[in-house]
Amino acid sequence: MRDEGFEPWLQDFTAGRNDGIAGWDLDRIFRQPSDLERVIKAYCHAYFKEGRVKPVLWLPSMSIDLTDEDGQMVARMLVNIANHSSAKTVKRVTNFYRDEALKGNVFSNYPAFYRNQDGSINEDKAVITHKAIADVFAGIRPTAIAEDWRTKGITTARGGRVTGETVRRILIAPGIAGLAVYKREVLLDEDGQYIKRADGGLIDVPTWEALCELLKSKPDRRRPTRALLSRVLRCGRCGSKLVRAPKGDRYFTYNCQSKDAGGCAGLGISGPRLDQQITDLVLAYLDQPIEAPESDGAPDTARLDEVTTKIAELMAAYRAGEMSGSIVFPSIKELEDEQKKLRSRVAQRVRKAKQVTSAAEEWPTLPLDRKQEFEVEPGGMGRFPLGQFTLKNQPKGFALEVTPNNNPKAVVSQITRLASEYNKFELVLYVVNYGDCAVSIEVFAG
Repeated sequence: MRDEGFEPWLQDFTAGRNDGIAGWDLDRIFRQPSDLERVIKAYCHAYFKEGRVKPVLWLPSMSIDLTDEDGQMVARMLVNIANHSSAKTVKRVTNFYRDEALKGNVFSNYPAFYRNQDGSINEDKAVITHKAIADVFAGIRPTAIAEDWRTKGITTARGGRVTGETVRRILIAPGIAGLAVYKREVLLDEDGQYIKRADGGLIDVPTWEALCELLKSKPDRRRPTRALLSRVLRCGRCGSKLVRAPKGDRYFTYNCQSKDAGGCAGLGISGPRLDQQITDLVLAYLDQPIEAPESDGAPDTARLDEVTTKIAELMAAYRAGEMSGSIVFPSIKELEDEQKKLRSRVAQRVRKAKQVTSAAEEWPTLPLDRKQEFEVEPGGMGRFPLGQFTLKNQPKGFALEVTPNNNPKAVVSQITRLASEYNKFELVLYVVNYGDCAVSIEVFAG
């Protein structure tokens, strides 16, 4: 009878197409007391107002007259008892699965992308996920990763279409670090430590925290770049930006925009040939390998372990009644603040350690988005030509995206106008990094 059959039956009864209802048990017909009240109202209206035959409510164990006050009282009692029993069952099942999760046994009807139905790691998808993690640390956007997955026919765990947000959610889910989660809550033990899943994860906790830090505040709604020099090239005649114009499946050109779009439409150049020429120049500049960052995170890691242990010891002393809350909680607050800063620094070093260490060797495998970025070292300055413009064709504006953007005030930018001819000028962007870590700068024309 229930669930999809209740509403059609009630509509048929109101229209006079049936004379009552039969069911295996009362709680299979009425899931909520409000359903019973609707049927009582319909039965009474049909019997007393319309003069129809007395409706029946038939069960294998009894028949109940819902037009009679005593029958209504019995039905209400039975429905309330069934409701109470169902609520206790839900609570019992909920407590069981939470208790199992606290032991590290996590159950899910919809396992993560890289897991099998039983929760174990799917080796093939684990390789795909590890590559996505490495790509993110190398600066590739989730949208570019998603596009690559779609090209290879990779879908979500339920067979759906992969998007940039899908990739982001897969990588920041706590389960990827083997952490136990119940109803989106990351579970902790009595000492405030993460509870690990019995079936493990793909990466360690510091790497996961570095991923979350990298992906938490990077909106990824921009379409992926389709040509190396998109948003970069400018027309030598009018200063307008060149746009990619496809000429078949593989060939394309860079053309000046139409006059309606602010260009002169008088210049075009072969896209693949120019891309190759610029690539050769860049690789010649990057023929010296980049030295890998030094690993000096041992003191922070040791201090982080020490702070975490102190928090656990203070909580244990408080539970045992050895120390009062007025002493314990202020101390824990200070330690937790320090713990947060230490975790951020450790995560930053993990992220640096996973970045590309030989730019010239890695260039052919880099995505177009990554090739259009430029980095500014701590205490350094970067210079980025924005193009040539005319008094009639001035730029609408420029937008910068800084990664990581931990301290917005640490990065200062300024656009300088350089005169070249009477009615022409050149714009150059200067960026100064006052922070303590390197930042990646992307420039977008408005």
